Amino acid sequence: MLYGELRDRPAAAAGMIAACFALVAAIAFADYLTGYEIRLAILYLVPIALATWLVGAAIGALIAIAGAGAWLLTFLPSHPYTHDFYFYWEGGIYAACFLIFVALLTRLRAALKRSDERFVTVLEGLDAAVCVEDARSGAPLYANRRFREEPGGARIAAHEAGEVYDGASQRWFLLQSRPLRWTDGRGALLRMFSDITEERAAHELVDKHRETAHRTSRLVALGEFASAIAHELNQPLAAIATYNNASLRLLQESRPDASEVGRFSEIRQAMEKCRDQAKRAGAIIQRLREVLRYPARVRERLDLNDVARSVLQLAEPQAHEAGVALLLEPGARLPKVRSDRLLVEQVALNLVRNAIEAVQELAPERRRATIATAVLGGQVTLTVSDLGDGVAPEVRERLFEAFVTTKASGLGLGLSVCRSVIESLGGAIHYQPEGARGARFSLALPAVDQ
Repeated sequence: MLYGELRDRPAAAAGMIAACFALVAAIAFADYLTGYEIRLAILYLVPIALATWLVGAAIGALIAIAGAGAWLLTFLPSHPYTHDFYFYWEGGIYAACFLIFVALLTRLRAALKRSDERFVTVLEGLDAAVCVEDARSGAPLYANRRFREEPGGARIAAHEAGEVYDGASQRWFLLQSRPLRWTDGRGALLRMFSDITEERAAHELVDKHRETAHRTSRLVALGEFASAIAHELNQPLAAIATYNNASLRLLQESRPDASEVGRFSEIRQAMEKCRDQAKRAGAIIQRLREVLRYPARVRERLDLNDVARSVLQLAEPQAHEAGVALLLEPGARLPKVRSDRLLVEQVALNLVRNAIEAVQELAPERRRATIATAVLGGQVTLTVSDLGDGVAPEVRERLFEAFVTTKASGLGLGLSVCRSVIESLGGAIHYQPEGARGARFSLALPAVDQ
């Protein structure tokens, strides 16, 4: 029982005082019955100690005086002294010893109280939340200020030791537990958890910077590699275009029979398309080299409706082969944009091809992709949407980063290059889920005055 426990309970304090006085009377009576052959006066320290410790110094002093008075009243009649002075001198010594004992207990009690206060002050001032619970029942025995103020304290303390995430407060805590013996002797469990949200965020930021630096170095290497590949591909593409031109001249100089005129016409059309695509591939490679090395310089006034129609025509063969329906929803009275037609066209074509791949394995009613244009907030947008399964939530935030892909055989560079190209042209590219299922990719370019 701790000091001061009875001071705030008047009935219990009165009972303890009465018990101490009764104990003083019992000791005096026992001392008288033994004829003082056994010195029992030392036993007065028991009620003095109880009164001082449990009720207070004043009551302890009162019990001490009562004990000394009881000794005087019972000892004098049967043990006369040669002089009264000696009798009162011994009684005074008893009283002084009892009062000194009260003073010592009071100082000890005050020292323990200050020690407890210092300990509690330290615990209350900790940034870490601390609680103590019964080892068997789990009942709380102590909780400091931080634990009481922490909204998720009870939830966090229910976990085992280790790093714990509290979904309600969206913070991370390091929980540490150790067994101890409580003040009343029962087994208890000390739990202390520290908020490590900032530390985790700092570590994640360092890891992210390290990953970004690593990715940047890979992109630089990739840019040099792509530039070298582009340089090497220009020659065979030029040769293909030259052979196509030569074949077309030979076809023009030949004199086919009337039955073969239609066949020769189909061959000529196929060769012309082959030549145009070779030139287009060479131009795309050249522009990508410029984007990798320098800002894109070729700008012209474009109508994104024309770009959308061109992309639809280019993607139609792949869509037809995959059984996917391509729809065009051109916006009315679109303002022009100033950009590089070839690069914008290629980015839009890449988005359409991704949409085709996303739905080609699905049910027939979902094999559909739409190309739409519109004006939104001073920008002209070209949007490609599909009815596929969309993008997984854990990938969305990093969708346009290099080497991030949802395809089993993909490198994760397509959307990253698309973003780099559009941003180099002064625009932006975004992703949004398309309703309950599907995906919507939009590229936006600033409109120019008419």
